[in-house]
Amino acid sequence: MNPSIKFILILLVSLEITFVLDYRVNLLVAGCALIYLLLSKLSWRRYLLLIFLPVIPILGAWTSFNTFSSPGIAWVMVTRILSYIYLGAAFSFTTDMDLWLDSLEQNFHLPTVFIYGLRGALSFVPRVKQEIKTIRVAALMRGVKIAPYSPQLFFKSILISLRWSERLSTAMISHGFTENAPRTHFKEVSIKKSDIFIAGILILLMQFSLLFF
Repeated sequence: MNPSIKFILILLVSLEITFVLDYRVNLLVAGCALIYLLLSKLSWRRYLLLIFLPVIPILGAWTSFNTFSSPGIAWVMVTRILSYIYLGAAFSFTTDMDLWLDSLEQNFHLPTVFIYGLRGALSFVPRVKQEIKTIRVAALMRGVKIAPYSPQLFFKSILISLRWSERLSTAMISHGFTENAPRTHFKEVSIKKSDIFIAGILILLMQFSLLFF
């Protein structure tokens, strides 16, 4: 499925269950998202993350709403959290971010400078992680131990990121990048009729579940 269509589908379902006070609908949505994740054949680490990630927010929501409201509302909130987590994972764990950005630019005509800015930010993530390790090792060589939560570490990382962003901007301009200029694409991303058909069917099934539940 086209990643942008998938994003819009998940966003619409997420917005709809926000106004639904029926835990059975939330369980249905979470179950469908979980089946999709199982069929996507993710790594075992991500499946473990899907098991343990909801534990703390679910316990917090159950304790709070069961104490100060009612068990019925507590069940709604708990299943809603589970639905949100699995819906988010259904998008983030199964979507190529570069392909999604290409789709936003080509199919939904978002500004090119915005898309390339996001692409640059995504490419910086692994480099920032490596740079943080380098900063900590360099500090240890001077006999200084920097904790992972140290403000000094974050300040140095921000300065390095700013320097990288300036270099990226200079590189784009030197390679002829011009905002709002017509561009060709090496990889064309299209929205198929089957993508819209499947998304429409899923939205209709969601409405039927609301009617019958």
